Amino acid sequence: MNLTLASIQLTGADLSEFAARHASAQELYSPTAPKPPIAEFGCRDRWWLNHTAAQQVALHYWFFDSPAAARTAAAESRARLTARSIPLSESRSGDSSYYQPPPNAEHGLGDIVWQAGANFLFARYTVVVLVAQVGREVPVETTLCIARKIFEKIEQAVSCP
Repeated sequence: MNLTLASIQLTGADLSEFAARHASAQELYSPTAPKPPIAEFGCRDRWWLNHTAAQQVALHYWFFDSPAAARTAAAESRARLTARSIPLSESRSGDSSYYQPPPNAEHGLGDIVWQAGANFLFARYTVVVLVAQVGREVPVETTLCIARKIFEKIEQAVSCP
């Protein structure tokens, strides 16, 4: 398994259909910090789509030491990724994370996936990925397509000896 940031990180060529321009990159802390599990490494890339800063996506990649740690981090970080929440049913009081399981299984991002509007959070092997649109200008179809591209790169990296 050759799962590294370089093996799964999207490039301008990967996003050419969206006329993407790389705007910035930044190292990230774990999505659960300061609580465990702590990521071994995290990175965020910001991309402008369709030649405009109004259509931005942020691609977050976090690497963990085991698949179990990645799944735990993804599940626990759902509530930390946004201040937004949704009310629980009338029979239960309180609120739940805005990130919820997608309404159908047609996303193609594996078994551990959450969606919040046009944002997708998923864990695959030892990686947690968040594809988030910035400013509500990027349609869900676009962020889902981008998330699938990352998922496919993860699958390719894992299948290589």
